[in-house]
Amino acid sequence: METNTADYAIEAEGIGRSFAGTQALKDFTLRVPRGCIYGFLGRNGAGKTTAIKILAGLIKPDAGTVRVLGVNPFELSAEDRQRLGYLSEKQILPVNMKVGKLMAFCSRFYPKWDHELTRRLAESFRIDPKKKISALSQGGQRQVAFILALAQRPELLILDEPASTLDVVARREFLDEILDLLRQGGERQGGAGSGPTVFISSHILSDIERVADQIGILAEGTLKVSEPLDTLKETIKRVRFHSFARDPGPVSIPGAFRTVRSGSEILATLRLADGETPARLAQRLGAEYEIEDLNLEEIFVELSRS
Repeated sequence: METNTADYAIEAEGIGRSFAGTQALKDFTLRVPRGCIYGFLGRNGAGKTTAIKILAGLIKPDAGTVRVLGVNPFELSAEDRQRLGYLSEKQILPVNMKVGKLMAFCSRFYPKWDHELTRRLAESFRIDPKKKISALSQGGQRQVAFILALAQRPELLILDEPASTLDVVARREFLDEILDLLRQGGERQGGAGSGPTVFISSHILSDIERVADQIGILAEGTLKVSEPLDTLKETIKRVRFHSFARDPGPVSIPGAFRTVRSGSEILATLRLADGETPARLAQRLGAEYEIEDLNLEEIFVELSRS
């Protein structure tokens, strides 16, 4: 089925990238719908930061094509870059500048800069604009970097481990601001799906689960899963087979992401295409069964191990 490129904030097709003979990405293909929060997950070394740097136009792929807001990220004009906000995993701020001076300096480059937002967020995060960046904690510096990215009012906001140094209260405030960005942007631009897009990578999966609409799971440089979070949680389940009428012997469950035998039980992580699948398996195994719901972290662990 053909897709309309205007429906997507990010499109990557067949991306490959290697470093010193080690392949970081291979046939990486991704589509991120406009107006959504896309949670981008993967284990350390899976290739997430490489993918993000390609999307942000910082490093070029060895193969494949990529478009961000309909434009090749390596051909972005100054006007195009004003539509894109990016917070890197290791954002470096000018430590000798005062917070307020840095915000004023950055505001000159963005026509849509929201001065009221910077004032409100600095107050909410308890950041003194008169302090130098060097006087702030790591978490405080991270919050300043987030404010700078958000105040641009970007159409696409790319966040790489944005809350890694924040405490639980600051993380909650941070997530609330992301949700508010989408809500206000949608209201200004005409409803759901027409507002800003947020592409966020984080190891704090409870945070991703709280805000994300779509989930992508990267494994060994290839996108293994990309679909709505609700679909993942509705279809991927852990099935516990127990009370066997007979010894089932070696068990192979077709389509299982992972199967573990533990004592008198067999645990299988499955994508349930229909409600009869566990019943048929239980009948074949001569067992009873129970279906267990999984949260995002459990789904990620199961799929990453398979």
